[in-house]
Amino acid sequence: ATNYLTFPWKYGYGVESMIAYYDSIGFADWVHPLSKAPMLKAQHPDHEIYSFGVHAKRGVSCADCHMPYGTEGGQKFTNHHIGSPLANVENSCFVCHRERVDDLISDVYERQGKVKGTSEVVQRNIAMAHLEAEQAWKLGATEAQMKTILKGIRHAQFQWDYIAASHGAGFHAPLEATRVLASASAIIQEARVELAR
Repeated sequence: ATNYLTFPWKYGYGVESMIAYYDSIGFADWVHPLSKAPMLKAQHPDHEIYSFGVHAKRGVSCADCHMPYGTEGGQKFTNHHIGSPLANVENSCFVCHRERVDDLISDVYERQGKVKGTSEVVQRNIAMAHLEAEQAWKLGATEAQMKTILKGIRHAQFQWDYIAASHGAGFHAPLEATRVLASASAIIQEARVELAR
């Protein structure tokens, strides 16, 4: 049998579309040893998240920021050393932006910090849900009682991981990152309420 790489984009790039795809084929990367939830692992969804951001909407490519043009000996060339635009603000960001270097850099860190802070709260709640689900199993919960809870844990963790596994730390699409984390937070809170019953 031949295995083919399959991107979970059948229904779109959004995290909910990916979850719908994985749910429709009954796929799980692993089963969590404590909660017994069938888990999914986001595979560095930078392109997918980027597609929701302002740079994508304005036609800016990955290479425009991460492989900016340079000049040497009067020749213009693309830098093929992929890296952070913050290491070369003058050649990456200044093509479009006119702010001071310090202001551009602090804006990036501020956006990333807000996403990271929210991500850490969601991560803690997901970890608690896994522990609480383990306890529910030990107390005799049935598969029927746990079905919706495990689905919530699966979906919330994939949404959290969709943001956490991206390299932009939320910068590529901060509004989408915040929306996805808010959704994950609501889902995991609902699962934890059910577990408390």
